[in-house]
Amino acid sequence: MKHEFLLLLLTGTALLLTFADGQHEDIPYQAVTKICEACVCLSNQDSNHRLHQTLNCDMKNFEHILPRWPTEFGTLSTGTEIVATYSGNRIRLLQQLPATNATLTLSCRHCGMQQLQAPLFMDVPNVEALYLSWNEIAEDALTPELFRGPFKSTKYEPIGLKDLDLSHNRIALLYRKLFEHTPQLLKLNLAYNRLSVLDAGTAAALGSVTSLQRLDLSHNGLMTLPSDLFVQLSSLRVLDLSGNEFTVVPASIQQLGKSLVQLNLSGNQFSSLNAQSFQKLEALRRLNISDLPALRTIGRGALVLPALEQLECARNPKLELLELQDLLASRALSQLDISHNALSTLTLNVSSSNSSNSSNSSSAAAWPRLRSVSIAGNPWYCSCELMQSLELVGMPRVELSAGGAEARCDTPYLLAGTPLYNLTSQQICSMVIPKKYRAVEEEPPRFLRRRYVVLTAIIASVVLVLGLIIGFIVVCVRRRLKGSDYGVQPIRYTSVRGSNLSAFSQLQPASVASKFNNAASAGATGAANA
Repeated sequence: MKHEFLLLLLTGTALLLTFADGQHEDIPYQAVTKICEACVCLSNQDSNHRLHQTLNCDMKNFEHILPRWPTEFGTLSTGTEIVATYSGNRIRLLQQLPATNATLTLSCRHCGMQQLQAPLFMDVPNVEALYLSWNEIAEDALTPELFRGPFKSTKYEPIGLKDLDLSHNRIALLYRKLFEHTPQLLKLNLAYNRLSVLDAGTAAALGSVTSLQRLDLSHNGLMTLPSDLFVQLSSLRVLDLSGNEFTVVPASIQQLGKSLVQLNLSGNQFSSLNAQSFQKLEALRRLNISDLPALRTIGRGALVLPALEQLECARNPKLELLELQDLLASRALSQLDISHNALSTLTLNVSSSNSSNSSNSSSAAAWPRLRSVSIAGNPWYCSCELMQSLELVGMPRVELSAGGAEARCDTPYLLAGTPLYNLTSQQICSMVIPKKYRAVEEEPPRFLRRRYVVLTAIIASVVLVLGLIIGFIVVCVRRRLKGSDYGVQPIRYTSVRGSNLSAFSQLQPASVASKFNNAASAGATGAANA
């Protein structure tokens, strides 16, 4: 009797908790009346008679989601698939999802979301995909209760979530038991967050998802990874660590040697890669080591990857050394991109006695699946050794260009600018190329040539000297003329009266002049008496 009473009490408590955590009536929902007139509702059936329902409410200025699914969808039972999207709205709080047993895919991107109501999936146990990228979600909104399913008997049931996208948010850490209710999670995207340091709780949360197959931790400012991060992730196949601050390849990646198929390390701060960088990655098929601004060398043994099919090693402006010999171990290699680096030569230890035909046969034996090789944008030194290596790679059997650009010789001067596909090893090996070339400078314009500059200076000097001589002669002549009678004399001025009387007295006889003078004196005396 006591056990029955205790069981009844526990059941009642669980029901109360379930009701308390359910859809709160005091939180408003978006009106569902005539929702298919405001949104787009579509229904179709595939060849397997499975019903697909689509609810598109993007960019409708909604502040909440719907409290229930549209009546147009009919009965939503197991076997039906619902795709609901609310992206581009103003949903700050994502409320508990309306109940359904159908398989659900929910997208709510670019909504300014900050909070998530727990438990979000209490009535939606078959949710498969949740896309909440480009929001303002922080770590305090991600609690373990968020992902728990319906309560049955004595525990909460797990949900069927397989794909979770939380990229472009404000997450700085993860709670240790965050994913305890998502045992089927396959894809987790945490790119462009603030996980600069993976603490013990975050590492434990990631390590607990043993079913995980794809993990994206790109652009988080990571510099190191915990040593035991991937111990339990034996199913992880795709790992993206691009855009972080790694200076060496994390050693913990080696724990994924049996499962890891694709690895992206582009945009980090590696200065060199060596034989320990990708050690034990036996299953790796695709490797991206592009856009590494500090990478200078890829040493011997770094690229010994027997399962490698695609290598992207492009746009590394300081990369001068690449040991292409290591790739001979990659028999399945199909794509090789080493464009836009600082490479001047490639070495594959090809004997100089081999003819071009034997080189092509060696290529077919080395990489029978090779279809694309991109080498443009490098300062190639077109030597016999380089051409033999390229023919082993597959030229001209495969494409040797990238983005429409052609691979051209940079040196020697005799071949500068020549497209590589126009050359053969037999042609280059038989050429006599001097070690040094004297660059022939283009002749400058005539007025800048040396002889014309000298001639101009001489002419200007002669004109200047002649001008000085002529000036000196003119000065001397003027001084000489000034001292002689032909020189210029100063002008003397006299009054008109004085000049007239003197001239008149000189012209008249002495008697007339005396009379004229006496008459003048008499007139003056009479005037005085009067």
